[in-house]
Amino acid sequence: TYTTRALGKCQSLAKSSHKSSKVADYLEEKNKHVNKMNVTRWNSEYLMIKSILSVGKEDLESIAKLMESPVRLSNNDLIVLQEIVDILEPFNELTVKCQSEKLVTASAVVPAVVHLIVHLRDIKANISFCNKLIQQLESSLEKRFAGIISRLNQSTIQYNDPFNDPVYFMTAVLDPSFKFLWLSDLKLPVNDENRLKQSIIQLILDEISKDVTNPSGAHSSSTTASPPSSTPKPKRRKLFVYNDSYDDDDSNLSSLLNPGAESENYLNDPMRIRFSEYWVNSRLNVLKKLVERIFTLQASSAPVERVFSHAGLILSPRRSNMNEELFRDLIFLKVNQGLL
Repeated sequence: TYTTRALGKCQSLAKSSHKSSKVADYLEEKNKHVNKMNVTRWNSEYLMIKSILSVGKEDLESIAKLMESPVRLSNNDLIVLQEIVDILEPFNELTVKCQSEKLVTASAVVPAVVHLIVHLRDIKANISFCNKLIQQLESSLEKRFAGIISRLNQSTIQYNDPFNDPVYFMTAVLDPSFKFLWLSDLKLPVNDENRLKQSIIQLILDEISKDVTNPSGAHSSSTTASPPSSTPKPKRRKLFVYNDSYDDDDSNLSSLLNPGAESENYLNDPMRIRFSEYWVNSRLNVLKKLVERIFTLQASSAPVERVFSHAGLILSPRRSNMNEELFRDLIFLKVNQGLL
């Protein structure tokens, strides 16, 4: 009831700020703005509340005097609105991040869910009116991300649980920005945390086994195809290459054929750089092959929606006679212009 009443007042204020010239002029004079709510974007309501709180209580009182039907926010209303903003702030932040072009959205799913779980758990002590909202959000997270929650709790995962695919955990660990850093926020007992880490590492090793061919079979086929040689062919030093990487090929062979060693090297690597920069320069070939395969997964519809936006700009009323083939080619070039 507190939330519903306060939100109703906010909607009236926002509507008045865009329809009443007196209110609009007053806000412009104070160099302030009230966001308008958009029913197609949930966070527009959050931004509306945040913009109203930024106006300040005294200016809100002055605005109420300019309205035909005055709307006044009580102290309790302001507390409720501030609690709503505090509760929903990380939800808005993650919404914006998942819509960006530079975030690997598949790897962000598990850290994002963990962040929201921890946020709702920790903020309860500071909430007076909106505890019911926190309970509803927690229940919604448990239902919507049941597969992830069950795996975090190391409980049985049902076949029809949403997000039950282990790929979300594998992509999180294989993103150098995350690895297992998100796990510490859960504050699990040491044994439980180690068990969860080992289970995720095992998921990665099991997935790698689908890609790695049998080394013994490869060697046997190569020996039958070519005659045996008593002396190995000497390696040629590459032009203008002065490091000893070419000498390390034999020493790295065991690592390349040992996914466990590569996983350990990766997890112990302290470097935290951009995802693409890390894997382009990485020599962990087995892991890199897995990364190339599983990171094609898009966990957000934002890239597809962006393509539709480009399509709407290209196929304008002035280009109504454009044929389908040219239309497809123009969209393809627009979307992939970064590769040109």
